[in-house]
Amino acid sequence: MEKKSQKHGNSVVKMRDVAALADVSIATVSRYLNGNLDRMSTETANRVADAIDKLNYVPNSAARQMVKKSSGLVAVIAGNIDDFFSTEMFKGINAMLESKGYVGVLFDSNSDLDREKRLMQIVSNQIFDGAILQPYNAVSVIQDTIKRPMPIVIADREIEQSPWPQIVTNNYEIARQATQYYKDKGFKRVIMITSSLTMAANRRDRYYGIQSVINNIDVLEVSEKSYNHKKVLQQLVTLINGSQEDTLIFALKERWLTEFIPRLFYKGLIDDKHVAVTGFSDTGTAQYIDPKTKLISQDPYLIGADSGEVMVNLLEGKKQEPEKIIVPAKFG
Repeated sequence: MEKKSQKHGNSVVKMRDVAALADVSIATVSRYLNGNLDRMSTETANRVADAIDKLNYVPNSAARQMVKKSSGLVAVIAGNIDDFFSTEMFKGINAMLESKGYVGVLFDSNSDLDREKRLMQIVSNQIFDGAILQPYNAVSVIQDTIKRPMPIVIADREIEQSPWPQIVTNNYEIARQATQYYKDKGFKRVIMITSSLTMAANRRDRYYGIQSVINNIDVLEVSEKSYNHKKVLQQLVTLINGSQEDTLIFALKERWLTEFIPRLFYKGLIDDKHVAVTGFSDTGTAQYIDPKTKLISQDPYLIGADSGEVMVNLLEGKKQEPEKIIVPAKFG
């Protein structure tokens, strides 16, 4: 007969009903539901499972969470979900978490330090088992804000003296490698398009990597919250026309590649001889701007999956040093 509802006679099925049908104690049913099968025989476990099936019993998850002090939820505070990187990273995180019985809950700090802090306060006050952060705030702020003890993993940010595991890209090295390639081709000047350099360590690492090869850099910072597209484009044109030196336009994120570079190609300002372009790319979209353009390819999904795996290890009590795990980007 098809089971349509969790009813036993005229009442809702309770744990004691399962215990009575399986001829075990309520404590035994509770242990079964919480996965403590090592404290009962296989025969007993099978009887409890059969009783649950026959009665169509659905355990009260909220009650189980209180007993286990676990919600199965992991907070993920992303830097900016307008960026493909953050959303793809979350997919990787959640895929790994769900494979182990956890669920990731996405929060968007929207590139705002104060908003990120408020979100961390919310996470600290709610029943989250852990938090994966793509932070802008410093270690001291995170520690002061997330006061409840919980596992923390840092994704896509390299923080000095971090007490938590970090999963990052080789930002400095790959930016240096790409710049060296163009220097060897005769380029002596860089126009760098970036969001605020002071807000994120990964951007600064990329800047330092470029600077270690070519010191002649014009930095054009673009606000992630609001900007005048026409004005930024005009600034780029002015910078390009302001020097006779062979110039490399270096975008520190894909968003700026796709926002501004197509118009520069359309205007005939990029010819790969006197003006070339490169940058960090998270999708294949940027490559369509000009198939000959060499870009730096990251793997945000893998960074997310590795972050999720480290979080699961922490939640399961496995030893995990506060190490730095590098997911290398590729240039070409």
